[in-house]
Amino acid sequence: MRKEHRKLRRRPLYFPLLAPVVGAVIAVLLLAWALSRTGTTTLILVRHADLAQSALETGAGLSEVGRYRSKVLAGWLRESGISHIYVSDFSPTRETAVPVAESTGAKIFEIPATDPGRLADALSDRGESPVLVIADAETLEGIVEQRVGRPIEIADDDYAGLYVITDSILTRVRLLKLNYGG
Repeated sequence: MRKEHRKLRRRPLYFPLLAPVVGAVIAVLLLAWALSRTGTTTLILVRHADLAQSALETGAGLSEVGRYRSKVLAGWLRESGISHIYVSDFSPTRETAVPVAESTGAKIFEIPATDPGRLADALSDRGESPVLVIADAETLEGIVEQRVGRPIEIADDDYAGLYVITDSILTRVRLLKLNYGG
């Protein structure tokens, strides 16, 4: 009978020691989860869609292929959670953005191509949802080099590239290149 009494007395001593350890582990896991959720930035970068032959000379907009490509992009990004779309003051960027804005409900913000610092400020001041940037190839190359730390080159005829940059407090910056619409 005495042995049973000793076992009963020892069990309660384990619980007070175990409870703080389990509580600390749960707290660390919750903190890591919260940091990964709030500290993750996702940028989606896309070059404007294909231009009409006379776009640079006359200010014309997208070609027929470009209008189709912008609709394909809208389909790709429909469920992406994008809340903001940043475009330059070059009209094809806005034309590429309109179908995406209609399918996602995102707002379009125009930033002059001559003010890259304003775009950098806008990208750093946004919330948790992914952001889409539609610009010319040079601007996109600059953003990727600034964010990822290595240069990329976008070919003159590459209108189907989609670049996803993710940056988290807990992981390193990552770049994913996809092709959409041909």
